[in-house]
Amino acid sequence: MNKKNKILLVGKNSFIAKNYYKLSKQKKNIVQISHNQIAKVNYKKYTHLINFGLDPNVSNKDYKYTNQIDKKICNLIKNEKIIYIYPSSRLIYKKKDIIKDKKNLYNDRNFYIKNKIIIESIIKKLKKKSFLILRIPTILEFNLQNKNIFISKLLRSLKINNIIKFNLLKSTYKDFITLSYLSECLDALIDKNKTGIFNVSSGKKTNINAVAKAIIKGYGKGKILYEKNLTNDSFVLNNKKLKKITNLILSKKEILEYSVKIGKKLKNHK
Repeated sequence: MNKKNKILLVGKNSFIAKNYYKLSKQKKNIVQISHNQIAKVNYKKYTHLINFGLDPNVSNKDYKYTNQIDKKICNLIKNEKIIYIYPSSRLIYKKKDIIKDKKNLYNDRNFYIKNKIIIESIIKKLKKKSFLILRIPTILEFNLQNKNIFISKLLRSLKINNIIKFNLLKSTYKDFITLSYLSECLDALIDKNKTGIFNVSSGKKTNINAVAKAIIKGYGKGKILYEKNLTNDSFVLNNKKLKKITNLILSKKEILEYSVKIGKKLKNHK
């Protein structure tokens, strides 16, 4: 750990921010603030700024109707040496779908993709080369907060209905990571003062059916159902650039073992 690092973490209440602070080896170097404190900060004190602040409007409205927190922060620090760190999404790579999906141009998924693209372009423009964008795949973590994310849907359905229901083909695979892995990767990138764009992924194709079975195994009961109209949303991100820098690996075995632990947490959750 580089003791010279001084990290400002924006977003006290976000799920990822809370867990990163808890898991990070950089904890002693981190100062947390909420998004409404950004104008009161002396940014010259910090080497890195991580914005984990979450605006729910990013998922369902045009960017002009969001809080535009990234634009505001980047304008405040555009002349500072501080590295701006932004958690983006693997859905950036689905931008072609926006063009194809003209009938559903304004659905939540497309709003989310479009806004992520806009935010990334703003960061690149204002921070030049002094930014670190993390393209993050599906996070596999015990999380019941967000009803719209993959894992929350699975866990809520299993807890309430004793069923995990998919509208995806049984052969669908995803690139799953854990928050512990994300934290380790981010710590390593900060330690080495890396900038640019990184896929923070496992690089492993893990089948959704295998993950669901592992969660049910931990939970102790439940069934898997597949709806009639199924789609395929398989993906895996190239993480060679990340591995070269961090030398970190998340195996498929670890992902499935962690899925069992998530199921056990659900069993004990009231």
